[in-house]
Amino acid sequence: MNAVNWLRTRQEEHELTYWLSIVSYNKKDRSFNNRIYLLYLILFFSVWIFVTLTFFAGVGALLLRLFNANHPAQAALLCEVLVLGIWNIFALRAALKRSPVIFSEQDATLICQMPVNHRQVTLRWFLMPWLKSAIPFWLMSITIGFSLAEIGMAGAIDAGHIFAYAGYGLRAWAAMLPVHLALFAFQWAIGVYFLQKDRDRRQFTWPVMIFAIVVSSLAVFSLLYAGISDPFVKTLFFPLLAGFGTGSLLPSLLPGGILAVALLGALYGVSGSFSLSRAAQETQGWEIIHTALQYGFTSYAESLQTQNRLGVRRAPSRMPAFAGAGILVWKDILQSRRAFRLGSLGNWFTIFAVMLGLSLLPDLASLTLAMFFWGNTIEKVSVIRLRNDLSCWPLTRQLPISYRKFLIFELGLAYLLSVMVSSAGLGLSTALFHTRIHSLILLIPGMVAGVAGIAALDIIRHSRSNLLLNGSVPNVNAGGILLGVLFAVIPLYIYVFLPGIIGLILSILVSLFLGFAAFRLALHAYRNIGDSG
Repeated sequence: MNAVNWLRTRQEEHELTYWLSIVSYNKKDRSFNNRIYLLYLILFFSVWIFVTLTFFAGVGALLLRLFNANHPAQAALLCEVLVLGIWNIFALRAALKRSPVIFSEQDATLICQMPVNHRQVTLRWFLMPWLKSAIPFWLMSITIGFSLAEIGMAGAIDAGHIFAYAGYGLRAWAAMLPVHLALFAFQWAIGVYFLQKDRDRRQFTWPVMIFAIVVSSLAVFSLLYAGISDPFVKTLFFPLLAGFGTGSLLPSLLPGGILAVALLGALYGVSGSFSLSRAAQETQGWEIIHTALQYGFTSYAESLQTQNRLGVRRAPSRMPAFAGAGILVWKDILQSRRAFRLGSLGNWFTIFAVMLGLSLLPDLASLTLAMFFWGNTIEKVSVIRLRNDLSCWPLTRQLPISYRKFLIFELGLAYLLSVMVSSAGLGLSTALFHTRIHSLILLIPGMVAGVAGIAALDIIRHSRSNLLLNGSVPNVNAGGILLGVLFAVIPLYIYVFLPGIIGLILSILVSLFLGFAAFRLALHAYRNIGDSG
């Protein structure tokens, strides 16, 4: 077991070395200057994190007052319970889908086939994932604690109050520590329990998920309708409430600590017959994906993630009878459904949020900056499927589909979604803020077409057939981003500087013309892609 511990320690050191290399710190350098530099890094990032959290605490204080001005501690507790509940549900689902203990290919050879103590291996592999998962929750709890300090400490907060201010955050962090540890140990215990040598866990997935959803929902609803004054709620959430100044802190840490130790004991107990080989099979390739994401190879990592998500356990898909190029629509729907992750909604939320805030922008410079973010995000979502299909160039080029229909169906689904999401954001903005920019909705189809067409043109123009054979597809470069944004702001500027019905009609015509021109240019480039380099 000493050799296993040594190997895991080296892996953790390698992980730490990667993050230290970002700030140019060499762990192997034992010089005095390097030690002084390390001290400087610790002080700098401590101050930076503190200042950043205090900035977010100001926003958090406004939100807590908005949610519950009379009892901000109850609003803070509700936020923590809601976040913990949602995270626990998705983490449990992940632990039931694949092993929570992730082994690399080297681990599968060196450890999983050796007569090692399974309990000790499980607990040794528990430490680093728990720490990575805990850091965001620690920062969240400290920020909420600072938000309560912003509300509770009357007057301006000067240097004399800095320790009292920090105490709010440290108190909330101390209360979160055992609670998060208990939940994380519970998730691992469930995942390890259903990954035994002679047990098929798939039939238990839904009962466990339903139980977790019901418990989380009851916790949230009890806070919403009963409040922290209710004796049952006060008892149930006593550990977290103490972190927000309601009750003594040290006695509250005891039940949370006991629960965490008990669940760690349960994890230790169920891991005795834990199948290391099955865990290695289920997590095969995850180490490669993690390394690829660290070093910026996002396209390669996303491709591997999609392959792992599909796997051999997926049932064959029912293929609808779409004729000709229409099969590309079903392909896009199928890929989107099977590769769906919550993170993929971020781009669509950005598109919606930019249009939602369009009415609040004070000047043309702010409007231009907002359109830059909007156009950049539209370009990202528009060419996802096009880049995936170009990476399969030998198959894509042989499809019995005309070039025009291929591009229309490749860009069509993302185009329609972009138009609908943008229109929904702009429509809600005019309804909420009672502004008169609703006619901008008429510009959105042409603007989206121009941005998406330029993004496709930029990718196709920089593609080379010999590189496509190897699956190397370029991304939209800076020139394509700027040109796409330009195609979006030109009709918008016409609309702004030429008010009235004439300006509206002219801006609509210009937006449609630019969108059509961008598509024609992309089509011409795609026809000639096989003749490139």
